[in-house]
Amino acid sequence: MSIKKVLTTAFAVAAISSSISWGQTVTCSNGTSQKMGSAGGYDYELWSQNGAGSATMKLNVSDENGGAFEVEWQGTINMLARTGKRWGSNSSVTVQNVGNITSEFEVEWSSTDNVKYVSVYGWGYYDQADIPSGFSNEIEYYIVQDRGSYNPTQGGKKWGSAVIDGISYDFYTTDRIHQPSLSGTSTFKQYWSIPSNTSQHRTKGTISISKHFSEWAKAGMKMGKLYEVASMKIESYTGNTGTAKGYAKVKKNLLKIGGSADELALNVTASPAAAGTVTKSPSANYYAPKSTVQLTAKANEGWKFVGWEGGATGSTETVSVTMDKEKSVVAKFELVGETTVNLLKDGNFPSSSVISTSNGASSWFLGQGTNWGGSAAKTSVSGGTATVDVTTIGTETYQPQLVQYNVALDKGMKYKLTFKASADVAREIEVSFQQSVDPWGAYATKVFDITTTEKEYTYIFAMEKDSDDAAQFAFNLGQATGAVKISDVKLVFTTAEPGSEIVTDPIPSSSSATVPTSSATTETPASSSATIDTPASSGSMALGVQFEIAAGKNFQVFDMQGRFLGAIELANGASLKDALKAQFNKAGVYMLKQSNGRMFTTRVK
Repeated sequence: MSIKKVLTTAFAVAAISSSISWGQTVTCSNGTSQKMGSAGGYDYELWSQNGAGSATMKLNVSDENGGAFEVEWQGTINMLARTGKRWGSNSSVTVQNVGNITSEFEVEWSSTDNVKYVSVYGWGYYDQADIPSGFSNEIEYYIVQDRGSYNPTQGGKKWGSAVIDGISYDFYTTDRIHQPSLSGTSTFKQYWSIPSNTSQHRTKGTISISKHFSEWAKAGMKMGKLYEVASMKIESYTGNTGTAKGYAKVKKNLLKIGGSADELALNVTASPAAAGTVTKSPSANYYAPKSTVQLTAKANEGWKFVGWEGGATGSTETVSVTMDKEKSVVAKFELVGETTVNLLKDGNFPSSSVISTSNGASSWFLGQGTNWGGSAAKTSVSGGTATVDVTTIGTETYQPQLVQYNVALDKGMKYKLTFKASADVAREIEVSFQQSVDPWGAYATKVFDITTTEKEYTYIFAMEKDSDDAAQFAFNLGQATGAVKISDVKLVFTTAEPGSEIVTDPIPSSSSATVPTSSATTETPASSSATIDTPASSGSMALGVQFEIAAGKNFQVFDMQGRFLGAIELANGASLKDALKAQFNKAGVYMLKQSNGRMFTTRVK
């Protein structure tokens, strides 16, 4: 194993590193149940119970990302893939003498299974005096970061709780009676650290592994020698049905062993995550007690920094924190206009390679076949347009579907989805944002009527549920067979209100409304009755409807394609023309929506 020294503050720690080339692959299938070995200083294992189905693990070990790997499985009973450090059964390494163990990780994953975990994992041993009566000296342990709907600690014994790395964990033991173990088959204990609330599940961050060992010991969950520490493990279980299916990409698994356990963790995040960045100086995850760290927040385009929360206060972009305890700091940002950065990957469909039927292999995934109600579809890409040809629909309207996983949605934020679409025959399609794991809870859904002529469609929604950094977005195409063409798919943050994208409703007539015979625009002060001219080409919008516009009212403003531009507030004595010109500084025809729902157009020269 090659070792390099990584300096963090005043402490030196050993980081497992490598020089192996990317792409080494191992497979369990056709009765082969286990593959173990070492790659670039990281020990790995791929295990599939009874060798059922197929599981393939691709090792992407590097100095920068540690024991990174990818794994894909289908038709398995119980599957696990992991990388880390294995000392073995004759090890003299203990939780007391190993030094400080930490892991930096980042994972993208998707699976149809209920019993599944992203976790730190390993085996250890009781000291002879601590072995529980009737149990072996073996301990199987988990530090769970993300999981499916199944809670593995149900029926277990709770020993305590603690906040580690800013997350509240509960500590449990469970009993495994005559189950597979290091020694073959035995009765042994399992140790668990599991987030107290599912809202604290995560797929990236820093894990202070030694702090869990320390807190377990304080709670009475003792452990002596270490067999291994798998700083990142993916596990999936369906029992004897053999219907497990999924994919995971461990983008980072940087295991560090050594240094001092007295170092204090400093976790910094931007909220929303896409709004900006936070840098630390000096840059590290752990700091010596009483050391000072400078934090700097930088807003991305369309956002402004508004202040610090948690372990720091104030509204200046740069602030210093003193590490007198472990801290979590949040840099808060506020949206100041519609953003331009697409939150979806490859929405312009640059090539056919961005769509795959292998989960996780590309930006877009075509869900069809057995696990999608027996549906059948195929895709092609040409000139930035993706064509999905549905030949068989499934049992549900989402079967088949074109999906993108790992879409981050922040609670309280508003989003605007735009896309162009057409079909060979007029039909419906559905767009949906939802959880990517069981129970697949919906965040936002809308059905669109698609015609044979390409049009742009818009959907604005608010994320009202807890933030989800791994949500899924899908075009659900199970309403009918036939070809659907999709292009220019874009998701951005917006200040527009949900429903404001609907701009084609005619203005209700009233006794005070008059239709002028000319097309001249009449612009009057806000306190008077204004005649608003609408060009004849505006479709269902009424021509020159006259009604009272009150000062102090807010208006939502759109262009003639229905795109939301912003909002204005009309002051006393001001005219719409002046207000629009001051706000947007551009001549043209604008569409406006009053708070009472009335909509009209006006021209600014």
